[in-house]
Amino acid sequence: MPPTTHSATPAPPTAVGIQDAVRLTMSFAPHARRVEHLRRVAGALLRQDDLGTDAVETVQLLVSEIVTNAVVHGRGERVRFSLAYGRSGFVRIEVDDHSPAPVSVRQPGPDEESGRGLFLVDALAWAWGRRGTCTWCVVATREACAP
Repeated sequence: MPPTTHSATPAPPTAVGIQDAVRLTMSFAPHARRVEHLRRVAGALLRQDDLGTDAVETVQLLVSEIVTNAVVHGRGERVRFSLAYGRSGFVRIEVDDHSPAPVSVRQPGPDEESGRGLFLVDALAWAWGRRGTCTWCVVATREACAP
């Protein structure tokens, strides 16, 4: 398996709408093992900053769904993943799969074994979308939800 490249750096202000964001970026060959790897990495990174169990688990689920889509449906030799968060109370996930195909939320039947990824993203993310070949979503943490 080709090596994974990664970095953790301050994110640009547009990443999550604040100046002091942390961004983790990784580039990897599309392989099913990367889904669990990125799920664990995202969880460990967010837990170290105590973003709250519910937010961390939601981010991990959405990372799994979007990265799985990139691995299964992407067209590139590499997938680019980034996760950014900060004091704004939001976590932004971006996955570039190099596929120009549009994405849509499906309504799979009860006996179908797949097709629920973007349905879950749509239900659990504060916002989500697709820009070019990159699918992104934003998850609100407990700080963003506080009155």
